[in-house]
Amino acid sequence: MAAPAPARRPTVAGRADPLDAPRETPYKQGRMESRFDSQAEAELRARHGSAHGEDLASRRYTARLLASALGPGRGGLGCSLKARARDAFGLELGVLHLHEGELGPPGLEPSSFAACELASLVRAATLDGALEPALEAELARSRRDPDGVRPSSAALWHAQLPAAFVDHCQADVVLAILVQEDAEASARRVWGDELSFVPYTRSGALLARRVAETFRRHVAERGREPSLLVLERLGIATWGATARECYERTVQAVTRAEQHVVPALPEAAFAEPLADSDGPRRTMALALRGALARASGRHVIAHWRATPELVRFSLAAAELGPERCAAATPAQVIHAGRLPLVARHEYGEASELIAARLDAELAGYARTHDAYLARGAELRGRRPERGAPWPRVVLVPGLGALCLAPSLREAWATADAYEHGVAVAERARALGRYAPLPELDAFEAECGAAPPAAGPPARLAGLVALVTGAASGIGLATAKAMLAAGAHVVMADRDERVLECVAEGPREAHAGRVVTVCCDVADGRSGFEAVRAACEAFGGVDILVSNAGVAPSGALHTDGGEEALRRSLEVNLLGHQHFARAVADALLVQRAGGALLFNASKAAFHHAPGLGPYSVPKAALLALMRQYAVDLGHEGIRSNAVNADRVRTGLFATGALATQTRARGVSPSEYFRANLLTRETSSEDVAEAFVYLATAHATTGCVLTVDGGNAAAFPR
Repeated sequence: MAAPAPARRPTVAGRADPLDAPRETPYKQGRMESRFDSQAEAELRARHGSAHGEDLASRRYTARLLASALGPGRGGLGCSLKARARDAFGLELGVLHLHEGELGPPGLEPSSFAACELASLVRAATLDGALEPALEAELARSRRDPDGVRPSSAALWHAQLPAAFVDHCQADVVLAILVQEDAEASARRVWGDELSFVPYTRSGALLARRVAETFRRHVAERGREPSLLVLERLGIATWGATARECYERTVQAVTRAEQHVVPALPEAAFAEPLADSDGPRRTMALALRGALARASGRHVIAHWRATPELVRFSLAAAELGPERCAAATPAQVIHAGRLPLVARHEYGEASELIAARLDAELAGYARTHDAYLARGAELRGRRPERGAPWPRVVLVPGLGALCLAPSLREAWATADAYEHGVAVAERARALGRYAPLPELDAFEAECGAAPPAAGPPARLAGLVALVTGAASGIGLATAKAMLAAGAHVVMADRDERVLECVAEGPREAHAGRVVTVCCDVADGRSGFEAVRAACEAFGGVDILVSNAGVAPSGALHTDGGEEALRRSLEVNLLGHQHFARAVADALLVQRAGGALLFNASKAAFHHAPGLGPYSVPKAALLALMRQYAVDLGHEGIRSNAVNADRVRTGLFATGALATQTRARGVSPSEYFRANLLTRETSSEDVAEAFVYLATAHATTGCVLTVDGGNAAAFPR
């Protein structure tokens, strides 16, 4: 038997490799410098100016430069442009184009800019309340394209500044200055006395009015515009008549911040992570996913963020105490929660003890969070719509931060926000006296956050499915069906080239929810390698669809038949055992149930001449399935099988179809429709059966037949 191919590290759409991608701190490498290239800007203006406007092309260019300099997780960015356009009646009007976020260069296209009517934004800024329905309605009316990017309330204060180009920068070195106990004095020491300072105000109409008032007051008192607009806890704003002028003012302001903050940082801020931590991280991710499922009834995806700085911070978190680990900014509260859970960790501890401790720690966290929400609701008269009492970030000393969310994309966003928040807090502590966001301000930030998407969650939301034989046939159809039902999916197959080719479609349709692993199920190590990939990509595994198989033939009383049986047992029986055992090990650490699902066959019930090498292992597979049901039922782990027959898959590519049709004297079409329902059974029919069994919480030890009806193979 050929040596199995090594398991591939998973690749998540949208990132080259989210597990191995380096996440360097740009400020270790020197100060921020201007990289403006007049020729590059001119080329963009010439290439895109006719379609989108030359100023928007310049705006895109400098926004890309800033996004590249800041890097992912190193601070939010808002870039706007005020331009002129014509409405449907040909009347000229002012338009604000606004891009926000941390997207790298590929995301900064014209379609990523919200386009709003300036007059509507100015009108909206006069409304009372930060995010009241009237304000939301006015923001919606301001959009030039109802299907385009939805503007945030930051558009309101961008509209108040008179310059054509405005940058809003939230680099960690900038925010470190603005989360000090005396933020205004700290800012003036760095940027001088010509700045205009706006005390912390949650983003919305009130902030827009304060920006306008502060700006006008500075001009009235000093006869000139301020050098910089400083928004306490929210960043700095620069502006200019051209994209270059605005960009270079931003670079200059960030450079001044670096010159004050970076020299104060201790070398310990860049300590290396602890060695040999992959196993403990995997165990903690499994245990935490399970503990949260037991406590809340919901399943989540878990993503480790273990940069040197976060590992160092996780070690200090237990000594700092929860309140000193509190969020620095409203953005951190919205995306990562006000407080992390600090979970104790003991190397080599039994999974039962880990689970019991995590159950107690989560219960304590929920009580603390409920008390915080109750205090805020008493003062403000309402609770936030997304105030679930469960942590979004768990700090594990020595291992880093485990970020929990319904999807991997959301877990990455949580990790980015938390990593940035820790960087801000650590730099603030090195610089002076760090002041976390006050509790009431944090509560208001949660109140103002957009509520979760309406509607019931998908059937398999937050669950992770591992599908073998996923490069074709039933395996590929099942992977797609699991994705459509909301699961994150590990597609495993031994044919790497075909697997990568067929995975392109699911990756594009379900970005961030697909990883691939090349492995041979006959290799005893393959199941554990695939489970390791699932844990590294998504934090755990909940569903196994053990589907890979071969269809050998031959008479068992011959040498060839016995050799075929031996090979078939390696794949059609032991291959299922390798994966079932590996997944069961993970499920027992999670302690939140799960599903082991096997692809059986009519041959397990109805034996045909010459098919012993296929029928015998398939019959044994049913016994394997039932044994897992008996052994693991008390743990909530369900074990079931799908009995499919006559499905057009690769098993018929070796001449088996011709053999069967000749023996019966029928055409291929007649052969596939030879059942009680006289309809052909598709891979999609079988896939839906697997999805059903993944959600059948009161079913175990069951064989679900999907063959159109075959009386000779009715299970007995």
